[in-house]
Formats: sequence, C-alpha cells, structure tokens
Amino acid sequence: MTKQDRAVRTRAALIGTAATEFAREGYAGAALSRISRAAGTSVGALTFHFDSKADLAAAVVDQAVAAGRVVVDEATAAGGPPLRQLTAVILGLARKAEADAVVRCAARLERDALGDAEPWRGTWWPTVCRLAHEAHHRGDLPATATPGSIADLAALFIRSIGTHTETHAGEPGVAAAGGESGAARLARLWRITQPGMADRAGD
Repeated sequence: MTKQDRAVRTRAALIGTAATEFAREGYAGAALSRISRAAGTSVGALTFHFDSKADLAAAVVDQAVAAGRVVVDEATAAGGPPLRQLTAVILGLARKAEADAVVRCAARLERDALGDAEPWRGTWWPTVCRLAHEAHHRGDLPATATPGSIADLAALFIRSIGTHTETHAGEPGVAAAGGESGAARLARLWRITQPGMADRAGD
C-alpha cells in the first residue's frame, strides 16, 4: 500500500469514526482523542488531516450532504402526488440514517445548531418547501394547514431521525422497545399526524 493510499484510508476511517462520535455525543461532547483511538490512529495523525474539530465535523457533513442528495433525488424522481413525494423524502432520509452514521451525525449537529451543519439542511429543506406548496396548490392540505406548517412539520421529523435510530444490543436502527426499526417508528408517527392528508397522498 502506498503512502497516499494509507492517507486516504486514514482520512476515511477518521470521518467514519467521527460521524459515530458526533452522532452519539454531539459536537460539544465529542472528543478528538476518542475519535483517533477508535480509528486506530493518533491525535497527531488526526490533526494532520483536519485542522480542528470543526474542520472534521464539516468533512462529515459534506459526506452527509452527498448521501442526502441521492435520497432526495430518488424520492422525487418519479414525480407523483407531492405528499407522497414528501413522505418518500422523510422516510428515505430516516432509512439512510439507520444505515449511515454520517447522516445521523448531520442531523445531530443541526439539532445542536452547529453552523457547519447548515449545508445538510439545504439538502432537503428547499424540496420540502416546494412539495408543501405544490400540495397546497393541488388542494391536498386540510383547511387548517398552511404550506409553511406542513414544511415545518416535515422538518421536525427529518431533524429527529437521529433520535429514531436508537440501538438495541448494538444493532443499528433497531429501537429499544419492541424491536421496531427507527424508520418504521418514524413512518408510523408521520402517518398518524396527518389523517386529513393520508387519503389524498396516494391520489
């Protein structure tokens, strides 16, 4: 293995390990010493690749943005009723969070109001707003709901994806109670919040 290959692998290992640490502990609670130890390297090697904890967090968010864009594009590619697309975006991101620590990390950092996580919000927020307005124009929303309120509701669910991927006995994505996956729990909660929209979402 060349020196360049080792550097690429070390960087990837640090990003993956940092994602898990940030998702679990938040930005303030994450420790570079734990990240480097879990990645099998030294703090010196970590700071060679990343100037600071903020730089490392930004690198994790960059990967989450790339992953999130794929999910959003796939959820909306086929078109169809906007509420169905909106549901696909929310649940697609939840399923991705179960499988990918960088997505869980980005959601946690955004909840922590970390500025470096703003690109993550930009991955899905414009699409959520567009779909909410399209649903309104189609007459798919209850009279008491506005496009803004539906977008805000969807954002609350997307921001919660890290809290819906609790692990049970170390198994990613399985909730502690009843063995229900985080994505399945979020899907159940999302659907019961919108009884007035459920029938129209499948039109």
